Amino acid sequence: MRQYDPTKPIIYTHIPKCAGTSVVRLLRNWFGDTYHKLNQDETKDIMLPRVPTQDEQGRWLDHVKCIHGHFNHGRGYGLPYFYSELDQYFTILRDPFDLTCSMYFFAKGRSIRGEFWFRGKQVDIRDQFPTVESYVSAYPYWLFNHLPQDVTLDNYDERMSQRFVYIGVFEDLQQSIDNLATIIGKPKFELPVTNVSNYDEMVPNYLREKFYYDYPLLKRIYNFAMENYRTIDSQPVNASSAVLDQAASSKAG
Repeated sequence: MRQYDPTKPIIYTHIPKCAGTSVVRLLRNWFGDTYHKLNQDETKDIMLPRVPTQDEQGRWLDHVKCIHGHFNHGRGYGLPYFYSELDQYFTILRDPFDLTCSMYFFAKGRSIRGEFWFRGKQVDIRDQFPTVESYVSAYPYWLFNHLPQDVTLDNYDERMSQRFVYIGVFEDLQQSIDNLATIIGKPKFELPVTNVSNYDEMVPNYLREKFYYDYPLLKRIYNFAMENYRTIDSQPVNASSAVLDQAASSKAG
């Protein structure tokens, strides 16, 4: 994986339903005022805001160290082009089938409460997908939109290793966060678990293998993360940088 460079910003590419709500608290603690969360307003379907990272001379801005967003190619703000000057990312991945089911139940729950918006319109996902089976079988292509757009079956391991300083997994979240802390020179942090979807339907067993067959790239990327998340092959940032970053976070918090 790529070695972390603390002198320039790092991108947290937030895949929906992969513990992002829990990770927000962690990043605010680690980065303080240098953490920037880019918020997407589904009720208005506006372009994701962009935080500048460099001054006019091309020097990295000291107040921008971590940028967090649902980078989405389908909306025109995907990676790597939306922040082409940045080449270091981290993320948390999840079994893509489980993630897709979780997204369905999340959207269904919000639809029942009248709180689900999509591209500026209030919608009820059950109108198009009345069951989890119908949703997974017709699988909206949204997950691919959150991945770097030059990743293919032929190069996914190379491309992911070139840009990501770390890829954790939802299924072993605390260990993933501990490893990330070591890599980027931050204190370890006990992560709360929040924003859990309510499963109110049975998920047919046959759907899993069919999903993996239909979307092999998603499964291979996830397998790549599972094979590597326990390994910390990047050297931690030097101690002085870590101390300075922690001091800045303490003052900001």
